[in-house]
Amino acid sequence: MLDQLLQQSGFPDARALAQVLLGLFQTEVWVEGKERVPQGPLLVVSNHRSFLDAPVLIAGLDRPIRFACHYYLSQVPLLREVALALGCIPLQQGSGPQLAFFRQAQATLAAGGGVGIFPEGAEQITRETSPQELGWFQPGFAHLALAAGVDPLPILPVAVWAQEEWRAMDIPMAFFRWFDPTEPRFQRPGGHPVVIYRQVVVRVGSPLWVGGAGRSTCRQERLQLIQELTAAAREQVRLGLARRWKH
Repeated sequence: MLDQLLQQSGFPDARALAQVLLGLFQTEVWVEGKERVPQGPLLVVSNHRSFLDAPVLIAGLDRPIRFACHYYLSQVPLLREVALALGCIPLQQGSGPQLAFFRQAQATLAAGGGVGIFPEGAEQITRETSPQELGWFQPGFAHLALAAGVDPLPILPVAVWAQEEWRAMDIPMAFFRWFDPTEPRFQRPGGHPVVIYRQVVVRVGSPLWVGGAGRSTCRQERLQLIQELTAAAREQVRLGLARRWKH
């Protein structure tokens, strides 16, 4: 089953493509804590400031990871093909339930694969931010972890910290509105920042394990666990961004 998913999503070439993209933009990647990356099913959560985040994480963690990507990427020629070759799973248009994404993500996890989510959504990547700035995490990844049916399932918080970066010319928001007029962030005036990493550190946190005992049928207990997982994952990423690094 996993082999079929890999073939359908371009997985066999995902790591090679990630390396090509990083080479194209002359991005150097260092990894701290790689020994903490579990084998088997894996749910990666990370901060998100650049279009290079998915390739950086795929290359840095050295395994295929199917990242959730914005709907508009599935509509833009060439970008769509690159995203699919990386194994990305496009989200549905609008703010409704992401049922198609959840189905594909659950199938990938059940087959022993990796799924990646940027819990900040598009908020940080669509405005000017500093390398250590971190937005609030949306709890969708925690909902997925509890619904996945994989026991136990590790949630792996990872911080992507740019030691050196440069900013290319902004892309007018009108371009993005053309492909997704429903996205409120694309209604902003001005442009979409384009952050390109030169030197980036991938800091792997400690896995948060979700098992059968944590999947209570009590709604209140599940909501409490979702809040705790969301806060714990964000705190690990925040700490990863706060530490200084010397090469």
